[in-house]
Amino acid sequence: MTEVGACLRLVECEENTPRVLGPSLSDGVYQAWERARRSIHESWMAETDPAHLQPKIRKLNREAADFLRLHPPRDMDQEKLDRLIEALESPWSRREENTLRLLWRQEYASAEAKAQALVREIERLGVEPFESAPPLPAIGPEEIHLVCWMGIEP
Repeated sequence: MTEVGACLRLVECEENTPRVLGPSLSDGVYQAWERARRSIHESWMAETDPAHLQPKIRKLNREAADFLRLHPPRDMDQEKLDRLIEALESPWSRREENTLRLLWRQEYASAEAKAQALVREIERLGVEPFESAPPLPAIGPEEIHLVCWMGIEP
């Protein structure tokens, strides 16, 4: 299990919860630590790959972005258009996606009218282009250290 919240719920205890330091626990803790170290290292190294840090963009957003590329609204400067397309190619909340889906399925008098409607909705929603976090530096497993541990009874 690697979800921090779930792990903390499993070890939730009171201040007066007795520590358990039996031989079976102390023998197994370092084996468990080696498994944890490998898992931590694998997770960390995944975050060193810039491709891994790119968000998953839904098909609807990609289609809308391609539409704006093919049918840019008249009188819109390229910089603003690029920013709107970048915003479309960012992760959206389910609520925002549903709003876009309703707009996308509507009939419009022209491609220009649809493009204008897309622009208005993206601006109304205030969606911003995605900015990925910088990748983490690569590390070796020997750089991951166990600082402390404590055993508790359920």
